[in-house]
Amino acid sequence: MSETVGVVTASVLNLRSEPSTASAVRGRLPRGTRVTVLEPAGAWYRVEAGDRKGFVHGDWLTILDDAPASGFLHERRDLLSIPLGPAAADEIRVEPGFSSTERQAARTWNGQGGLLGALSGAVSVPAAGSVAVLCVESGGRGFAADGRMIIRFENHHFWKWWGKDHPEIFDEHFRFHSGKRWLGHEFRASDGDPWSDFHGNQAAEWRVFDFARKLDETSAIRSISMGGPQILGSNHHLLGYDTPREMFDHFQSDVRFQILGLFDFVKGPGTTSPMLEALRRGRFEEFASRYNGPGQAAEYGGRIQGFVEAFEAVRPA
Repeated sequence: MSETVGVVTASVLNLRSEPSTASAVRGRLPRGTRVTVLEPAGAWYRVEAGDRKGFVHGDWLTILDDAPASGFLHERRDLLSIPLGPAAADEIRVEPGFSSTERQAARTWNGQGGLLGALSGAVSVPAAGSVAVLCVESGGRGFAADGRMIIRFENHHFWKWWGKDHPEIFDEHFRFHSGKRWLGHEFRASDGDPWSDFHGNQAAEWRVFDFARKLDETSAIRSISMGGPQILGSNHHLLGYDTPREMFDHFQSDVRFQILGLFDFVKGPGTTSPMLEALRRGRFEEFASRYNGPGQAAEYGGRIQGFVEAFEAVRPA
């Protein structure tokens, strides 16, 4: 983050010696002051303002991205060649007394910690946050036992991309809650079949997805949340993919692209973003609101916090 610039938004912001309101004040920065951000420190940033260095609270600093990077993480060959798992010395030994949350965090790290650790350095996000997001979104898994990518078919998104132009066909096979559109998802293959809930069963998710693909493949791919990070196919352009199918093929080919896709989505093509800053600073409800939408931000944010704490409790020093 050495080239990242921040702008003070408070009328006057204290520059402190340590990331704490109890520490000494080294200076006072008026609104509009530009500082160089040296590194994140939880909810704080270590910054350089002229000839002074110190810490400021992130709530009153807006991060700019004046020199965006050209390209995305999934295009970096060095990240594609890093061992997926951590070094043996960094693995977490799963103990009988671990809680289910601790076991899941440990399994996610032991399977993907090599790449997650490298990405933590590349984008200045603590590894605990990366592990936690993957655990919440997909249980830390990118693929089901049959080798197919973990997906979630979203009826209301398929309505947006295809169904509203073909309402009679859509209504025969798909439905969702009219108020809370992310709820009440049901499917039936033909008019005489009973309606069934298919979420939580990967075989059923793929059955519905494959049915939708026959109606319109591009719209169907736009309407699924993919892999470990559970990113909608309609967001393909935010990850640097030209088409939904290109994103789908990459995510299906290797879990690496799913993990890199998580950070490409959070970061974008530049060096930072509001979503990335929220994850860096541990503002998980704000992150969840931007990542999943505001409807369930408190729930998702709390779950991410829980996995962060679980991972930090079991990871070797």
